[in-house]
Amino acid sequence: MKNNIFLTSDGATVMHDIVRHFDFKNKKKTLFVETSGEMHIGDRPWIDNARKKMEELGFHMTKYTITDKTENEIEEALQETDIIYVAGGNSAYLLFQSQKNDFAKVVKKFIKNGGIYIGQSAGSMVTGPSIEPLYKADNSEWFVKLKSFEGYGLVDFITVPHFGREDKKEAFLNHRLALMYGEKYKYILLTDRQYIRMQEDGMYKIEEV
Repeated sequence: MKNNIFLTSDGATVMHDIVRHFDFKNKKKTLFVETSGEMHIGDRPWIDNARKKMEELGFHMTKYTITDKTENEIEEALQETDIIYVAGGNSAYLLFQSQKNDFAKVVKKFIKNGGIYIGQSAGSMVTGPSIEPLYKADNSEWFVKLKSFEGYGLVDFITVPHFGREDKKEAFLNHRLALMYGEKYKYILLTDRQYIRMQEDGMYKIEEV
């Protein structure tokens, strides 16, 4: 069964293992979407480290943003692409920009036609049914600008990255876990050394490196 969706917490840490699970020899052309990091002021090491690691592994990278792009422009950019990598940053801002051009619709079509989706942190969080439980936890101004909290719907669970990291401890214990508690959604908590490998039949496996 073909693996076509990979959801990570920290792409740089696990990418060397992800490439074992698809035809990397013949699929290297990657659209590297940095949109979720656009609102961050200063260095963006999580994006820079992922891009550097992927270049070292042999990915053929094209930097890209979906901001101010139309649906047709994104589809055109993906025509000669094997992989779309959606980097981490602000999940609400990423979803806001995605809603303006039906990015989720484009991504679903891309995957259906054999493309591979790799998400990193925010790029993983938006793939589920909703980002509603992250609303107060992240306290982002961009949440109030969303048409809805609905995610891309690529998977039936919400990916929660960076579990176990010391710098995220307060956010998890004081906010996020309380907001997640309940039966409305299914959650998968990922450490930075784990990733989710999805298959076409909907089955998934949590891998660890």
